[in-house]
Amino acid sequence: MCPDSNQELTPEELFYGHLPDQTMYKVQTNRAEDVDAEGVQSTPIVIRTNEFRLLYFEMEPDAKIDWHTHTPGLDEVNMCLEGRAKYSLEREDGSYQTIEVGPMEFVYVPGGARHKIETVGDQVHVSLSAAKFDTIARLESLEDEDADGAETDETGWNDVLFVDRKRDEVVAMDKEFVSK
Repeated sequence: MCPDSNQELTPEELFYGHLPDQTMYKVQTNRAEDVDAEGVQSTPIVIRTNEFRLLYFEMEPDAKIDWHTHTPGLDEVNMCLEGRAKYSLEREDGSYQTIEVGPMEFVYVPGGARHKIETVGDQVHVSLSAAKFDTIARLESLEDEDADGAETDETGWNDVLFVDRKRDEVVAMDKEFVSK
């Protein structure tokens, strides 16, 4: 059946054979009790496909994610769900821009920007971060030092769900957080 261009297709008329496996996943967040060295509660929840990355994280009062830089192609939009946070960006000329966000406010962080995030006040900061996934495997380069004083760029943030849409397979699924 070749419908007229002005006619809407009904679900019965759609052909799904060309689509990859159509499975939805539910990802739960647990309010964490432990705080890691960067001040982020537990391990952030990362969900990604070949096209996007979604990151859920919580930060204790007075915590910060220190200066770091994402790859130039990874523009990031963060939404504050609870608490308050201060985002600082260092410009190429050495000047700084600082934005404070509260619940239901967004902040845009351009790809390649050197920036940090700090919790403001005495409430936990809860945030949801969305980004168009960059094809480069390394998402970010943290500028922290480990306990021995050696530089490290490891975040330790693993995917709780990674769906590879090009190969039509689930690459990573942490069953503690994810269900069908």
